[in-house]
Amino acid sequence: MRPRDILSANLRTLMAARPDLNTLPKLTARSGVSNGTLDRIRRAAVSTRVDELEKLAHAFGIEPCELLRPAGRSGPSPLAMQLAAHLDRSAKDPATHMAAYAAALAVIDAMGSKRARAPSAPAARSAQAKAKSHA
Repeated sequence: MRPRDILSANLRTLMAARPDLNTLPKLTARSGVSNGTLDRIRRAAVSTRVDELEKLAHAFGIEPCELLRPAGRSGPSPLAMQLAAHLDRSAKDPATHMAAYAAALAVIDAMGSKRARAPSAPAARSAQAKAKSHA
């Protein structure tokens, strides 16, 4: 797959995941990249200059290399990107930003631990039924 095709797919995915950047006019206002250029990038009709790539990445709050990472390769999920963007917008000073970031990571870690420990509902009912039958 050509880099412009990867960029096009990633741009469409990012725009769909971000209501604040889900249209070309919104993304133009945030990034400074023209509507016409964004449309051509979205259609993979043009090779993109590095400065445009940087502006787009900055608008989404990600590193420019993330725009060229093929789908399915490890990288942040759209939900993680939304969380990061929200944290960037909401925290006005570095201390508040770090505290919000730490709290978000703690919640994510707790959710991951809870999912790893908790059996699925059918498995839990089956285990309860077996325990009752042996009692």
